[in-house]
Amino acid sequence: MKSPNFRGVYPAVTTPFHADLSLDAPGFGRLVDAVIGDGVNGIVVNGCTGESWSLSADERATIFRTAVEASRGRVPIVAGCSAQTAAETLAKIHQAAAAGCTIAMVSPPWYIMPGPDEIMAHYRKILAATPLPILLYNIPRRTGVSFTVDMVDRLADDRNVIGIKESSKDWGLLSSVIRRTRDRISVFAGYASFFGLAALCEGAVGYIDSGTPVFGKKSIAFHRAATTGDLETARALQTDMERMLAAYFGLGTFPASIKAALDLLGRPGGPTRDPIRPLDPAQRETLRKVMVASGLIAETSHASAA
Repeated sequence: MKSPNFRGVYPAVTTPFHADLSLDAPGFGRLVDAVIGDGVNGIVVNGCTGESWSLSADERATIFRTAVEASRGRVPIVAGCSAQTAAETLAKIHQAAAAGCTIAMVSPPWYIMPGPDEIMAHYRKILAATPLPILLYNIPRRTGVSFTVDMVDRLADDRNVIGIKESSKDWGLLSSVIRRTRDRISVFAGYASFFGLAALCEGAVGYIDSGTPVFGKKSIAFHRAATTGDLETARALQTDMERMLAAYFGLGTFPASIKAALDLLGRPGGPTRDPIRPLDPAQRETLRKVMVASGLIAETSHASAA
């Protein structure tokens, strides 16, 4: 199952909702099309950025299908398929495969805090039956557990493991995973705004982050500079992106600020689902000023928040 072409910039996209919080499938299709138009190498849907926890099974199927239709074969679609049990995870993976998605992204179970042996057993059950290659997803602040380098090393030997999104915010772990497993799987960094340049220089094949749909071509320019040796440009662009990321996480509950930023850009953003609240007017104005300072929108930009 492994593919040598799984690399580059893979943004994690949000899920637009209407004012009544119903799924805005046409808006989602337009968002996917716009982000692909920026020049990305693939799209990640139904992750934490996409408020996957709030989607019903039918809505998730719509998201998978709409993403594939909107991509029109231009880039692969990575489907978030994490769940508490292996059986539930596999049900989501089969749903993604039926929609035409290319890869399934799977984190360890959350809340129940399984031990290392239990996490490995969970993945072994999934890997034995998956119809899609698996992108491991390490995000311990949301799951409460973390992969170790040895765990990733062992899973990297499985023919159905294609890569890992390493989002621990632990540079030592990310660096070790790159050096230990890059000969067998594609290692993607989370938080390109913090670790992108260092990770690409260390040997990561790319990054997966939620800022790219907002940064747009700036993110693509950063990746190009970082991978062609233009370090001065890459450092400057990463500084701009880090400033924006600090605004994201300093305003509201994720991904409310991402959605507000998309609204300001004129891209489908929309409200967040309960219990997450959209940004209030003061927070939105703070975000607008940061985006103006970063050159993402003009001073006069007041795109609709609908």
